[in-house]
Amino acid sequence: MKKNDCILGKKLAVPLLCFALLLPAGESVFGAESIKWEKNKADIEIYNTDLSDFYEISFDNPETGTSERTFERDVKNGIRLLMIDGGFVPEPETVLQDGVIYAPLEKIAEPLGISYDLTCQEGNYLTLKKGDTTLVFPNYNESIVLRNGHEMAVSYYLCDYDHLYVPLRFVAETFGGKVQYVNDYEKTFCHEDHSEVPNWVKVNVIAIEMLDGTKPQYVSKDGLEKIMDVSVQYQQQMIAAREEANLEIEEKFYYDASAVTYTGKKLGRFYVYELKEFEKFPIYFNEYTGEIYSEAVGLPFVGLNKHFINIGFMLS
Repeated sequence: MKKNDCILGKKLAVPLLCFALLLPAGESVFGAESIKWEKNKADIEIYNTDLSDFYEISFDNPETGTSERTFERDVKNGIRLLMIDGGFVPEPETVLQDGVIYAPLEKIAEPLGISYDLTCQEGNYLTLKKGDTTLVFPNYNESIVLRNGHEMAVSYYLCDYDHLYVPLRFVAETFGGKVQYVNDYEKTFCHEDHSEVPNWVKVNVIAIEMLDGTKPQYVSKDGLEKIMDVSVQYQQQMIAAREEANLEIEEKFYYDASAVTYTGKKLGRFYVYELKEFEKFPIYFNEYTGEIYSEAVGLPFVGLNKHFINIGFMLS
């Protein structure tokens, strides 16, 4: 966690921050080990709290199989989530400076598949490597970098907010990544425009795909067919459960479960689909794994979970 507050960066509430600084390295505020990034692990939920502009972010911890919480304040341009190769990076701590998003090197190196060497001599410089590509930053605050020994003039610098920060898009694209910035997740995918709502927080998503030669296994048509089958099965199961419990089956349970459409949009490696009458809850299909995720219905104001939309929660 950062001790310095950046006006455009992430800031923790003072009591939690002070407590966290007393913990041993690798421990979170709640005593559990730090949550680790995992490819294709897109489970995440964001909740309001009783504190103004202070939000709880819940991640599934692949190490423990449990859900663990972090906390974040709203920053000037909203909360920024970072997804790399289909998995969210817990506590990415991105910083916006002069229109450029920076991220802590220690948080993104493993997800991006980059090794690094930081050497302090007359000046501080950083060497990043992946495959046949080497990127060298000769100094902090210097607009020259070396790519495979060739000098390049750039407008990106190294920053230090108690961690070494690097320009996220520039580094990812240098090593073959594709970067997608979703300025307003809910407006883009959930058709929700809350910009006039008091105390509203905009959630932005940075989705990065690191191309490593592995080809996707599925296309959008595959996702459409699979989601349609799952949707129909889900409806049948809901109706069967109510029949077994001798509950009345109202007309709302007979929505058109096969009315699934591909929106033409993608979020990283996820194709995005909609079910008629439930367009505010997009459905996502991973082009590499074939797994289905959907926007959560219920308490979180933003949430992606590995299952079909929990429509039963709304209809019951």
